[in-house]
Amino acid sequence: MLRIFLATTTLFGIFAVSLPGQVHAADAHGAIQDALQERYEPSRMEMSSRALEGHLSKRGSVLLLQAGGAPAQALRFVQLNTKSPRFHVHDYARATVAQDGALTSGKGDFTLPKGTRLAVLDVKVDRDQVHIFTHTLEPVRLGDRKTAYGCTEFVFPLDPGLVTGPMSRP
Repeated sequence: MLRIFLATTTLFGIFAVSLPGQVHAADAHGAIQDALQERYEPSRMEMSSRALEGHLSKRGSVLLLQAGGAPAQALRFVQLNTKSPRFHVHDYARATVAQDGALTSGKGDFTLPKGTRLAVLDVKVDRDQVHIFTHTLEPVRLGDRKTAYGCTEFVFPLDPGLVTGPMSRP
């Protein structure tokens, strides 16, 4: 699905294993997190007014969807009252991409077609997974002649030996 990411994940696995001496799980986790955040620079969305909802105020990394059918939740904002700021509702449809590229989709409001351009909003590294939170650059045309921006969380399982326990240099 996102072949570039799979190659990058492999590169970081090689990087972590080739570090001199002992590399502990926290060190490997931090190295992977730092490298991915440097590679996938986050974008920022405009939230100050309804007219600008979904537009980017700062454009970071852009990914191109290599296969159709990834789920997306419609972009939503909330505001507690008229004087409070607007907040992006972090409601992402989940798509898990296996190491062989197979996609397991969660539920979403709609699906994204192949070739959809996605802005990276955030990258998180867990003990055994990498999460890339994305937002469509342009609104996606829906079946009822409406359009909506979409939010998708891509989850990439990590090799358990990469981040857990101490790793020694070969």
